[in-house]
Amino acid sequence: MTEHQSPNADDRSRLSLENVRLAGEVSTLRSFIEALDEVMGAIESPQPDAQVIELLNEILGITMKLTHAQDGSLLARDEDTEELVFILVRGEISSEELLWRRIPRGQGIASWVVENRRTTIVNNVQMDDRFDGQLDQELDFHTQAVLAAPIIGRGKVLGVIELLNKENSKLFSLPDQTHLGLVCRFAGELLESLLQHQNIGVEDTLTLTLSHTLSIIRKP
Repeated sequence: MTEHQSPNADDRSRLSLENVRLAGEVSTLRSFIEALDEVMGAIESPQPDAQVIELLNEILGITMKLTHAQDGSLLARDEDTEELVFILVRGEISSEELLWRRIPRGQGIASWVVENRRTTIVNNVQMDDRFDGQLDQELDFHTQAVLAAPIIGRGKVLGVIELLNKENSKLFSLPDQTHLGLVCRFAGELLESLLQHQNIGVEDTLTLTLSHTLSIIRKP
């Protein structure tokens, strides 16, 4: 290879890498737009009360697909006790052992997200003081990374979506954080829309939390 050929080869290599990067970004953006479209469709077409949990489960699945998370859960905030309750669980972790379990206020990363009303990324939980490894020990599970965002409707924190362990041991990214935060915001609007279409008064609607909404299908 001559000196005149080398820069051209380098340029082609850089262009090839740039094309791969751009293709990845376009794919992610397309998935995000599709996710928002699905959530908006649910908001615009309110469903019967019995399908609330199905809609939330779909939203959880969308966020996992969008961020390539291996496991995910949706926790409701119990306004009376300030605890978080596992309402939905997807992935490798045992749902039977987690569903309806309660997390005390101030315990774990999800609680921090609720109290601070902020999304967060923790790509090495062992180095973060907010992480509580009690459930990992009980369930023989290994949490490596966490991405979590609050579900907010009309200014009130209704719950949180917590995603664990990105596929292929990759790191959660700032775009992942942005995408999850926006989907959760739309989810909050969806829940408020569902509340408004229930047969309850406006005053009651304003005071209901996600956990109360789901009580219609809660296990005894």
